[in-house]
Amino acid sequence: MADIKFIRSLRDRLKLPLPGWEAQRILIPEGRESGFRLDNLHPAAVLIALYPERDEWYFPLIQRSIDGFAHSGQIALPGGRREGLESNIETALREAEEEVSLPATEMEILGETSPLPIPVSRHLVQPVIGFIKRKPKLVPDPKEVAHIFSVSLDTLLRVEPKLETREIKGRSWEIPYFEVEGHKVWGATAMILSEFREIISKLNLTSSNS
Repeated sequence: MADIKFIRSLRDRLKLPLPGWEAQRILIPEGRESGFRLDNLHPAAVLIALYPERDEWYFPLIQRSIDGFAHSGQIALPGGRREGLESNIETALREAEEEVSLPATEMEILGETSPLPIPVSRHLVQPVIGFIKRKPKLVPDPKEVAHIFSVSLDTLLRVEPKLETREIKGRSWEIPYFEVEGHKVWGATAMILSEFREIISKLNLTSSNS
């Protein structure tokens, strides 16, 4: 099965100083920083939920439903806005259970990566890292999720960022992205995964008989 020693190593690594902005900005879309203030952001959280399949660790990504909102139809990590007095971890677990049926009671939290502001929706997103000991049965909430697919950590480490030009608001912008499982992952999700892959790149993913 997938090596549980990796999970212990990842938990320990997340307690140390993180790569932060220097790793996130590798996948930053052109023009994202211009004129943006960091105050008055609503807290939110997303979950990178690791689970074993065969000899590898995987995590789910979602394609959001077409709903007309800021991130309509985009590839994302399960997650959403913080409610009431929730912690970031409670938010990430609740949203993941609502959106893709990840069982919150079975998820073991390993730590967090660096928070990331999202200008277009005015959120400050806290990525949370967790793992579950078995492959979950993922079921999309049709109101929020059009499609679920999973990516292995080995794939995340091997994929190289690509660049494309998009026409937005009457001008051309350079947009970096990861292409995984036939999907383009860009924007905040790509920036979060850029830091996460920098973190796991120093760890041993090799399977063992443990």
